[in-house]
Order: sequence, then C-alpha cells, then structure tokens
Amino acid sequence: MNKQNPPCTGAQAAARMHIGWNLGNTLDSFAPDKGLAAETAWFNPPVTRQVLQAVADAGFDVIRIPVTWSGHFGAAPGYKLEEAWLERVEQVLRWAMELDVYVILDMHHDGSAMPSPHAWLVPDAAHIEGVLPVFTALWKQLAERFGAYGDKLIFEGMNEPHCGSDWVGNPERYQAVNRLNDAFVRTVRASGGINQTRKLLLPTYAASPKQAAIGALVLPEDPYLLASVHAYIPTEFCFPAREVNWAAPRIQWGTPADHAQLTDLFDRLAKRFPERGIPLLLGEFAAVSKPDDAQRLAWAEYYVREAARRGIRCLWWDDTSGREECMGLLDRNTCQWRYPELVQTLIRAAYA
Repeated sequence: MNKQNPPCTGAQAAARMHIGWNLGNTLDSFAPDKGLAAETAWFNPPVTRQVLQAVADAGFDVIRIPVTWSGHFGAAPGYKLEEAWLERVEQVLRWAMELDVYVILDMHHDGSAMPSPHAWLVPDAAHIEGVLPVFTALWKQLAERFGAYGDKLIFEGMNEPHCGSDWVGNPERYQAVNRLNDAFVRTVRASGGINQTRKLLLPTYAASPKQAAIGALVLPEDPYLLASVHAYIPTEFCFPAREVNWAAPRIQWGTPADHAQLTDLFDRLAKRFPERGIPLLLGEFAAVSKPDDAQRLAWAEYYVREAARRGIRCLWWDDTSGREECMGLLDRNTCQWRYPELVQTLIRAAYA
C-alpha cells in the first residue's frame, strides 16, 4: 500500500499512466444530512474492494475517487472533518492503493452548484477571502490524514471550480482559481514528508478546455504538478440521453468535421500543456450509451488514441447509473462490465 520509490516528477508520473476510471456518483454524492448514507444517495451501492479490483484487472491504471466534503465538516475556525466520513474515504482509498495503480483524491461537489448554505467554494472576488480559510483548513487536514500514503496517491485541489451557471468565466474568476490552486499547493507542501513531492492536480476554471480558461491557468513553479481539464465533446453526443432544453441527443459520430473537432481540441491542449513540459490529465470524459453503440466505440477509440498520441491521459466518468446520463460501464453489484467491447476499446487505444 505504501511502497516507497524515489519521487518522480509530474511529467514522469503522467508518462507512466495510460487510462483512468472515475468512481462517479458515489463518495461525491451530495446529501449533507445523511452522514455515511451519502455514499448511496445517488442510487449506487456502497463501494467494495471487488469493484476496484475489477477496474484494475481490466487494465485501468488510474482510479479517481471524487469526494464531496461539504456536509462533512464543522464550523469555523477549525472546519473539522467528520471522522466517520474520513474513515470511509480512507478505506476506499486504501483498497485502491493496494492495487498499485495511481489514485486521485479530490474535492468534488463543494462549489456553487450546490444549494445554500453548502455552496461554499465560489471562485470570484466577492467570495474568495471567505473561501480561502475553509479551503486551506480542509486541505491541511486531508494532507495530514493521507500524507503517509505512497507516491502513487495524487491530490486534486478542486474538481470544476466555477460560479453558479457560469462555466466560461472571466479574468476575475480565473484569478480566483489561480489563488486557490496556489493556496492548495502551499498547504500540501507545508505538511512535509511525502507531501513535499506529492503529485498535485490543478484545474482550470470549471476544468474547462476552452482557450481562455487554459490560457489563464497559472501553475506555481513546482516539478510535481499536473494540470487538469474535462472535455465531454461533442456535448450533444456525450450528454443527453433524451431531449433537453439545451441540446438534442445525437446518436451518430464520425464525419470529417467530428474528427476535426477532436483534433483541434487535443492540438490546442497539447500546445498549451505537454509541449511546454506541463503534464495534462483529461480528468473526465465519457458519452452516454447509444442505440447503435458502434458509434460510441468509434468516438472513444479516436478520442483516447489521439489524446494519447499527444501525451494526454484520459479518465472515463463512470456514474454506473441506468438513469439519464448512463455513462456507467461497470455493474457495481456484480462487478461485470456492461459494455465490455467499449472497455477493451478504451484500453487498446490508450496502450497503442
């Protein structure tokens, strides 16, 4: 679990990764009054060791564990984290670490998309001075709690930091995210030990891959950092399983324009990050199932292959839900893959 090797840089760690999997809609479920029952509030069963073993056995070598901390910590000035919640998170994290994969622990649904008063992580000028004490207090506790775990444990400061319905941002909000990222790095490094060289994952505003957001990201001088964006592209192909007010579901993919859209995305990201020596994880991507899933197979193969060619590592968002988004690949009750051909496609493209 805690096997120690000489610390590698962020770029070296990224080069050793291939393909990742998100434990979605589980420990990140938002149910502030349910305590430990929050884990199953979004209709998934409790995580078992067997679930994570199935993921590693399939060939995924990065497991991201999204965790929502809002509703699980106390009041000022200490903002003490709930011990029972910490113990459960640590149990799941330990199971993953025992598989000798890279493990990412984050701070997930703590932002302004949550209902008041739980929406505390708001990255703008009006809120930043109140956010920073909470943010640093929580990460100080997390860094100390998990500081003895080996070099394959990565901390991710925030998930998709944004303000309300604003997923685009502006210079003021980009600056707030940069301040939070800087505070995150300083807090973890100050805890000492392995955390002095712990790999840390820093997002853009809203984890956006848009040019303005990636251009505005400022990473502190530190060789153990990685950048993070999320990209569900094309949106209308990836997300809606039914008609919604912002997009109609699209079941076909594969035109020259479709290929060009992804090529442009990865070229822009590579130019901004890997080509400048900054390792990049595409921390979330996925698409809902299709009546003809051959379309999704073609999209996934092209997506992962082209990202990998540019040194970008991708992590599938698995919500395991049979509901609207249905991006789930693994049946967590049986530990069987619902879409084994898609899983094989992801692994093959990543390792090609």
